[in-house]
Amino acid sequence: MNLLFDMKMFLSFLVTGNLVTVILIGAYLRRQRNDDTLTTFFYGKLFQTISWILAFFRNGSFDVVAVSLANSILFIGCGLEAVALLKLSRGYRQSTRRLYMWITTINVIGFNVILLLYNYMNIRVAFASVGMVALLVLPVIRMTRGTKRSSLMRLMGFLYFLLIMIFLGRAIVALMLYHAFEPGAMETSFIYSFTFITLSLSTILSGTGFILLLKEMTDRELVRLANYDDLTKTLNRRAFFEQTKQYLGQYAKKQQKVSFLLFDVDQFKLINDTYGHDIGDRVLRDLSRRIYAQLEADNLFSRFGGDEFAILMPGLDEEQSTVSAERIRAEIAHAKIHLPNESLHYTISIGLLTLKPDRYTDIENLYISCDNALYGAKKSGKNSVFRGNYKKEL
Repeated sequence: MNLLFDMKMFLSFLVTGNLVTVILIGAYLRRQRNDDTLTTFFYGKLFQTISWILAFFRNGSFDVVAVSLANSILFIGCGLEAVALLKLSRGYRQSTRRLYMWITTINVIGFNVILLLYNYMNIRVAFASVGMVALLVLPVIRMTRGTKRSSLMRLMGFLYFLLIMIFLGRAIVALMLYHAFEPGAMETSFIYSFTFITLSLSTILSGTGFILLLKEMTDRELVRLANYDDLTKTLNRRAFFEQTKQYLGQYAKKQQKVSFLLFDVDQFKLINDTYGHDIGDRVLRDLSRRIYAQLEADNLFSRFGGDEFAILMPGLDEEQSTVSAERIRAEIAHAKIHLPNESLHYTISIGLLTLKPDRYTDIENLYISCDNALYGAKKSGKNSVFRGNYKKEL
């Protein structure tokens, strides 16, 4: 098997792998045109496929032109793939867009300058390898750093890191063993084989891995939509009750107390009627932001609907929960919504109860008991905290 045949075989594999990926993603995007991340990845793989097709047909007088076009398009395709990875890892900004435009432009211009003025294969290989590293460094950092990265994303980041190390090794070999890139050199076949095995790994990694990561992110978004209120970013009622049941079971075994707060905005209907629902929404967003800053990591915070909210504070007894409830009330009492001609102040009334749960504790009775306490806060003049008692039978 000669070197030319080896190259054709590897290029055929790369073209086929990328082409299949492009066809499958293209078919999906015909009905899902609003997926910006997948669209970016699609165009990245499309450019890479075109690049490998050009490399496949390079020959004779067309060789220099094919090498120039193939590598230029490959840089663009890999740049788009890197951008798609950054979008997937929530690391894409306007400044990132400018950065990748510059990196890609430098890669394309630099490679073609070398091709025209200093056309040694080892120099071209070294420059192209370093150019690929420059494109992949930032996505790898984003995918591997941070506490909220999933195991799959970290694994993908680690595999891309291995790819970076391979490219760096390839650049070092190209510069130090330049004779290995001369036609007929014994090491040439090995280097070409190693190069295309690396690129084959990249094809499999970027195709399968990216789709799995995208699915994971989509699943997370579906979970978020199913469990969180979009306006205030708090848990919805169903999710709050499900997690509260788990806490009640845990603290019943520990024989420790939990505290439950139920509150709403005083005269919220008047705020909506006077200033409009958009200002009412601003009040709810401001309220949730301020209260989130007052909560502990294990507290549950939920919007039940309208202006009614609930908080579960595991492990807090009567004295501790009273202090926390008063702190929340005072924080909201000092809140301001800045309007064009005035500042809007608002307050909340809080119903509070504390209990030591057991296996018979019923969450609906817990809610009703706390709602009665909230009614007591309203009767006592609003902007207040009223403590109630949990009643097992209502």
